[in-house]
Amino acid sequence: MRDEKEHPINQKIQSISFQESGCAEYYSVGKGGVTRIEAAIKSGMYASIPYVRERGDDVCLAEFCQHHLLGVFFSSEPESDQL
Repeated sequence: MRDEKEHPINQKIQSISFQESGCAEYYSVGKGGVTRIEAAIKSGMYASIPYVRERGDDVCLAEFCQHHLLGVFFSSEPESDQL
């Protein structure tokens, strides 16, 4: 059984894609000021909700509910090497 605080993504994320207003967007580590994309959990009304955060240094640039993502692309590098 999965711990409710555990995020379903535990690999290093290289990029994500999502669609908003009919236009697909794509974010990747190393482009547009993005230094890291990380998995996160937020408390929902009835359950924890998985999110993905796009970070630029110590600032959160964007946050996406994982259910709204078109794709999550993983790096082949180990998690410990992430910026």
